[in-house]
Amino acid sequence: MTRNCGFRQFQFRRCQFRALAAAVVALIALSPVGSALAQKNITVLANYTFHGRHSPFFVAVDKGYFTEAGFKADVQPATGSGFVISAIESGKADYGLADASTTVQAIAKGSKVKGFQVYMDISTNGLASMTPIPTPESALGKTIAVSPTDSTRVIYPIILKQKGLDPSKINWVAATPATYITLLLSGQADLIAATVDGDMPPLMETAAKQNKKVYFSSFGSWGYDVLGFIFIASADALQKDPDGARRFAAAMKKAVEFSMANPEEAAKIMVKYNPTLNYDITLAQWKQSMTAINTDYMKANGYGVATPDRVNRTVNLLKDAFQLNIALKPEDVWLFGAATR
Repeated sequence: MTRNCGFRQFQFRRCQFRALAAAVVALIALSPVGSALAQKNITVLANYTFHGRHSPFFVAVDKGYFTEAGFKADVQPATGSGFVISAIESGKADYGLADASTTVQAIAKGSKVKGFQVYMDISTNGLASMTPIPTPESALGKTIAVSPTDSTRVIYPIILKQKGLDPSKINWVAATPATYITLLLSGQADLIAATVDGDMPPLMETAAKQNKKVYFSSFGSWGYDVLGFIFIASADALQKDPDGARRFAAAMKKAVEFSMANPEEAAKIMVKYNPTLNYDITLAQWKQSMTAINTDYMKANGYGVATPDRVNRTVNLLKDAFQLNIALKPEDVWLFGAATR
């Protein structure tokens, strides 16, 4: 009788063990580590050739933030916001970084993309030159070297129209980003499209070696006050899989917050994945990027969040500047709720 009771207790405990083991397996499957076993391959586009601004992209790769979100990310460079928008629309990339103004204008013209996370609250765009360019009209008639898909081709005309100036007087010169510095320093162009966080640190270093001085004119100082760089995806993909965008946004938020708290390590990670980059320049670039991210608006609303009011201001400015005869609501250009505090 006692032996039989012992056998029953053994059987009961074995069943308990099996149930516990099954529960553990189920919990692991639901955990971030478990979800990483079934990762989705995604292509992520930077808005430009790689530099310090993009350090958080590679922090997300290196620290496993993309993996925790269920992604295996392939991060690729680009040649401008227009290129990113086209790549997203054609299905060649899943998520991409683009200038907000370029994105809204493209949507107004029929592009099927949407923003879902703010990367930089304000624009770091402007123009670099060998002589000071204090006002928007100072650049009219001068040659401006810029890529055909660069957001400068959208932003500068907006600024001119806001001030009642004629954008047709802009003297664009088509160029690739790799040739900008050479064109400016050799005098083949009067100005080049530039960003204070990406282009100016290496440009200033190169110019100093030639005993030359360069100047930067910020679009922000010329009255351009709208959202800066944002993450976009196809409108169809966001509708079908809004949770994917939320997980991506959460991974990038972790990466940005880590990079802002540890700029030196973020720059080292960037250089580790892109060994042709210079560490000191990369760090200087990222520190400039941080100033465009850590704004009063971000502190009030949380990293990555765009309020309907701020999106609407960007939309209305573009509609007025380009006389876009189309009704665009904030939700037409933005998936709200993807980026949370």
